[in-house]
Amino acid sequence: MSRTNPEGYVLLVYPGKYKAPNPQIPLSLLHIAASLQQEGFSVSILDMRLQDYHCLSIGNLLFIGITCMSGQQIKYALEFAQYIRTQTSCPLVWGGVHPTLLPEQTASNDFVDIVVRGEGELIIKDLAHTLAENRPLDSTEGITYRSNGAIKSNPDGQTIDLDAIPIDLPYNLLQIERYPSFKAGRFHFQTSRGCPHRCGFCYNSIFNKHHWRGKSAKRVLDEIQYITTKFSHIKMLDPIDDNVFVDQSRIQQICEGIIEKRLNVQWRANCRFDYVSAYDKEFLELLEKAGCVELCFGGESGSERLQQLICKDVTAEEMLQSVEKLRQWAPSIEPFVSWMSGLPDETNEDLVETFDLMDRLQEINPKTQHYNVFVYTPFPSPVLKYLPSEFTPPQSLEEWGNIDVFHFSPPWHSPAHGAKLQAISAVVHYAFYPKTRISEHNLAYKIGYLIMSKMAKYRWEHRYFDFPVELELADALSRWLKGFV
Repeated sequence: MSRTNPEGYVLLVYPGKYKAPNPQIPLSLLHIAASLQQEGFSVSILDMRLQDYHCLSIGNLLFIGITCMSGQQIKYALEFAQYIRTQTSCPLVWGGVHPTLLPEQTASNDFVDIVVRGEGELIIKDLAHTLAENRPLDSTEGITYRSNGAIKSNPDGQTIDLDAIPIDLPYNLLQIERYPSFKAGRFHFQTSRGCPHRCGFCYNSIFNKHHWRGKSAKRVLDEIQYITTKFSHIKMLDPIDDNVFVDQSRIQQICEGIIEKRLNVQWRANCRFDYVSAYDKEFLELLEKAGCVELCFGGESGSERLQQLICKDVTAEEMLQSVEKLRQWAPSIEPFVSWMSGLPDETNEDLVETFDLMDRLQEINPKTQHYNVFVYTPFPSPVLKYLPSEFTPPQSLEEWGNIDVFHFSPPWHSPAHGAKLQAISAVVHYAFYPKTRISEHNLAYKIGYLIMSKMAKYRWEHRYFDFPVELELADALSRWLKGFV
């Protein structure tokens, strides 16, 4: 269904720094755009990382939809919202992870008119018709908004049947050839949403309420066939799912379908160590035969005490068993592991336990790659209420936007320890950054990485994180390019 919308078109915005390196395709906006197009609304997408919004031609707008996660993305979203208010008075509709986690606080901002909570595909349809027909907002489920000086929240909206999402998303709304991963032949799509586990630092327990649901195996296979036919250069599929493997039988059907249909594509996915440690030889061999080349895990910590604090429910033994099984039964699948530091009460002994476990994993399976040791950043999640009194959660959208995602210094640790954690994170990044990701960057980055990697590996082997002059210089350049300074 298509028509010229007399009420005006909808502009969807993905915030970020203009010309920031390595932007990923904003898949969530494509889903929203597809829903609006199904209802006959005209839609445009502005990716601020690729387009200068000052050059935007403002026409007759029904509303502007802005998505954002907690952290610096909010800063750029507010920057855009303040500018656009000088150009048009159309409603500013915010959605995504952060507005959903803190809808009332978000809606209290002067540059927010309406907050869409949770999944937006169905809610945005109703909201668009409500605005186009000038009906009261209290008729639309799933939104929070200001009314006569008060913040009102309507009942939650419905969740969409994932198989009902169009396969042929409106990729023409993006300058898709400008996304580095797409040019390199790696493509993002989605096979499921949510996660049933209780990790205390994760948004899922609030956003998806511990629920998980997936597209059917048939739908996933149809989507893979569509993507690889439409974009013939794609050789690697990269699901954005938080946890692909919740339903093992679904994955088995997908893998068998890939083999039966002879879909010549490789893929990676997020998984859990406790899953793989329980898988048998037949299932892991099936994953490998179906083109799986990477499994990404959250190791978080080598300290059992800290694992219990964050409710990860994964043991060091399960981690070791998993990489050993992959080495024996599916040797072409590389384990990618991310880690966490800076949690409250973390000691140097806890860090040493983590480092030793990282080394043991690589000893057992030399293909193990450590994605990073990220410094814990206190975004809205269950752990937030248990943090020490030294940390006061931000009380406004602006304050949340000033939290630097990758350079947070935990106030419950000393400044010296915080600096050490940043040095550790940088060392692991340069020592173990996945080779498959390096290929997506330009020549200057590759040369710089090669030099930094050698120094970082020396530091890692000697556990030497003091006086990280070269790391600070590289970090300053990276932060500038990404818009963090």
